[in-house]
Amino acid sequence: MEGKLTSPTVLREVLSRHGVRLRPELGQHFLADGNILERIVELTEAGGDETAVEVGAGAGTLTVALAPRVRELVAVEVDRRLISVLEETTAAHPNVRVLPGDFRGFPLSSLGERILLVGNLPYGITSDVLVKLIREREAVERAVVMVQREVGEKLVAPPGPEASRLGVHLRAYFDAEVVRKVPRTVFFPPPAVDSALIRLRKLPVPHVTAPEPAFERALSLIFSGRRKTLRRALLGQLSAAEADRILAEARLDGRVRGEALPLEAVDRLAHTLDPGGTR
Repeated sequence: MEGKLTSPTVLREVLSRHGVRLRPELGQHFLADGNILERIVELTEAGGDETAVEVGAGAGTLTVALAPRVRELVAVEVDRRLISVLEETTAAHPNVRVLPGDFRGFPLSSLGERILLVGNLPYGITSDVLVKLIREREAVERAVVMVQREVGEKLVAPPGPEASRLGVHLRAYFDAEVVRKVPRTVFFPPPAVDSALIRLRKLPVPHVTAPEPAFERALSLIFSGRRKTLRRALLGQLSAAEADRILAEARLDGRVRGEALPLEAVDRLAHTLDPGGTR
């Protein structure tokens, strides 16, 4: 079935048989290319004795391709109209558990340990999914996800004008790389933009040592004043005296733009915002 599901004709027939019309607002664009599908499965490095969780399983194209490589695959799908489709396409794989509901509402620890997370992420919830991955990373080992190309490029951008808050946040705890750019033409129906395939591996030791709430506050301060100098960004939420004290204690030049700060500098800023935290 997995080979056939990469055919737009077969996908259209399966969906029609179950009376499903795709909903653009849910970001429903299904992968319809065998080579890309094979590459995704390869990148997961699945070894057979692990739990994989798929975000937005859709019609099951990736689900049935990955199922033989893992001990258990939890296929999460928010659109309940697609549940019967998934039950049909995954029927030959008893290790697949179809889970109706919004992935964002399920604690990852309830889905397994040392999870392999996979998915062609709906563009509208990419940030939510990745922030959840960061905050619940104790349950996660690694991830292979498809995201909008521009988002993917910003996730791995070095400090500077292209850096994003989400990218800095993610790379504090995960090694992140864009492994392939994916044209919109390999999806059914094709989205309006191209995509990128991202591989994430949880770091054995995070790149930051500040308490997580302080680190997230530092990111908020920096990126709320994007394109401003660091001092001007801090003045958006702090008094001048407090901003200057923090800059001095963190050994930071207030004339630098916040998005240009390397991770270790953001970490120092976070420590000054939470002086009682672990250094």
